[in-house]
Amino acid sequence: MPYKEFIDQLNKNGRQRLPFLFVIDFEMEQPFVIPLSELNQDRVRFEMEPQRVAGREDFELSEVAILQKSPLPFSTYKKAFDIVKENLNYGNSFLTNLTAETPIELGVSMEEIYEKARAKYKLFVKDNFLCYSPETFVQITGEGKISSFPMKGTIDAKLPNAESLLLNDLKEKYEHTTIVDLIRNDLSKVCNKVWVERFRYVEKITKDDGRELLQVSSEICGQLPEDWRDNIGGVLNELLPAGSISGAPKDKTVNIIQEAEKLTYENGKRGFYTGIFGLFDGESLNSAVMIRFIEKRNGQFYFKSGGGITTRSDARKEYQELADKIYLPLG
Repeated sequence: MPYKEFIDQLNKNGRQRLPFLFVIDFEMEQPFVIPLSELNQDRVRFEMEPQRVAGREDFELSEVAILQKSPLPFSTYKKAFDIVKENLNYGNSFLTNLTAETPIELGVSMEEIYEKARAKYKLFVKDNFLCYSPETFVQITGEGKISSFPMKGTIDAKLPNAESLLLNDLKEKYEHTTIVDLIRNDLSKVCNKVWVERFRYVEKITKDDGRELLQVSSEICGQLPEDWRDNIGGVLNELLPAGSISGAPKDKTVNIIQEAEKLTYENGKRGFYTGIFGLFDGESLNSAVMIRFIEKRNGQFYFKSGGGITTRSDARKEYQELADKIYLPLG
């Protein structure tokens, strides 16, 4: 569906209070919207809080979920990293999120992973992709309060003084603060007032191998006009792409991403990875950033991951973070 037509459809559905699922790719070239009354669960399935967080306890995987990674060579990643770092040094960006795709082998199907995965948000599009995301994009209450929860900064929870190390890491603090400022600016485009509800709070997540990670988030809120449902498409359009997975300033940084990621993706594009999906239930809206993402393309599975790059970033550490984020949250 053409993007302008997609935005108009969201606005129309909102005016009619028609519940729908919407999905927007990072490049905003392949968005689609499905009224819930027409949702074919053989093709598209989704879940989000508060419906269910844990995976199905009664569901058993048919095989061991072996996840084998074949990351792109460090030399290739370094070339993309250097493009980003050069632009950062020139002041063209303060923070750039650099991502890549990693060919993987799975011992189970994407359908099985979908059923078993523990995540705040899950989306499965048959023969295309699976997303099990921990990150909210925006939530909007019936009264028009909009909230965003950017996630920036992770560390192995088993490290001594892990939480203190994470919160006091200057690179992580700078990266997180930059994104909070960016989202405050984004929300100010559509809100009457904006405020930071919580700044840099820590949550714990569990990987498929049992390891626990600490992750830092913030909560930024705003108040939308009373008629926000009549302009759902317009509101989302002003906020895209998500700041937490692009960078700041957004327009220049997206151009840098497009240049650097020609080296880290076979087709040079992220596709639906780091786009957003969400549900409008007729009154309120809930949505997620599509991270923790597996794509199936020409019979091959790819896991897409990445992280924020600043002038303080080290290529080797960022390359390792990209690999560490490849996991299955199975329970």
